Amino acid sequence: MVEELLDIGLVIEVGIKKEGAVGKPSKMLDLNPEGCYSFSIRMFLQKIELGIFSLTGLAIVKMEAEYNQGNELSVISESFNTLMAQAKLKKSQILGAGITFVSNKEHNLLTYQKSMDFKVALTETLALPIATENTASACAAYQMLYGEAKHLHSFVCVHISDVVEAAVVYDRSILLGANGLTGAIGEMFVTPETDEKTVELGRLNDFASLNSLQAHFAKSFTSQEALMEYCYNNPKVFEQWLEKSAEPMRIAIHSLETLLNCQTIIIGGDVDSWFLDKFITQLRPYIPSIAQYGDRSVVRLIKVPKVEELTLKATATLPLHAALSMGNMQTLSLPPFNSLEPVQQLIYLAE
Repeated sequence: MVEELLDIGLVIEVGIKKEGAVGKPSKMLDLNPEGCYSFSIRMFLQKIELGIFSLTGLAIVKMEAEYNQGNELSVISESFNTLMAQAKLKKSQILGAGITFVSNKEHNLLTYQKSMDFKVALTETLALPIATENTASACAAYQMLYGEAKHLHSFVCVHISDVVEAAVVYDRSILLGANGLTGAIGEMFVTPETDEKTVELGRLNDFASLNSLQAHFAKSFTSQEALMEYCYNNPKVFEQWLEKSAEPMRIAIHSLETLLNCQTIIIGGDVDSWFLDKFITQLRPYIPSIAQYGDRSVVRLIKVPKVEELTLKATATLPLHAALSMGNMQTLSLPPFNSLEPVQQLIYLAE
């Protein structure tokens, strides 16, 4: 198998590992940064973020495109051709595409089933393998491959966006659950008070999501970037929201630790680094939990570094992550065999 990967240029030899005087020295391998690439797609309410990345996580080209309901496939196809021309790449060099959908309280861009249907339609349009998971799961895949979780076996990724998502990783596998929707921790009840209209308990989304932040400002924003800018320019009102959101998030973190006893929780989102710094500072001191017992090799909460750059890059890891085990393959849609490039046949169909 290694010889096939070397022949196709997906991996390269990077040196010799001498383990002692007995036996043949081991050849060390690494992914070839120029061997293959991944197409990344993030779907928002009215815009799409797209990019081409190397399988080592390096951004080659990126762009944004607007779309109207009904022309998403054609916009993605045109954008793909534009990016390929800019990167001077051939389609035979693309392993596959990853796609994530950004939830919105006013318009759930696609329900879970519709997202599966969209993935199949996109597979036919691009004639590429397409992998999809929620954004938190994509971030977890990235952290295992390149980031803070390369040496961890059990952790949770929390992603703060319009809603709060999470990905639970156990034994280096992302738990998808019965229907692929595991990780909707924004639906977790975190307060005893009830809503006057619905008579329901307070959910984490009501306090710690970007939707709740917009509601706090009593304003609508055209983009998450615009929301971040407004927070930066209105620190007093923003800090009021931080104080209100801290205790519900502390309760959610305590619940995750108590139920899962994970090695750590990695927190990021569709936010800026300064936002995340202030948010995490507000969470301390953490609620005492079973996470404090036993020997710890990592801290209880890890901040995603350079969080602004992560989500599109993380989405690009999904085609590679899907290939790492049969369990991950359920996130993938494949085009007909005769449409597959040699590298795709080797990675996805080799027995």
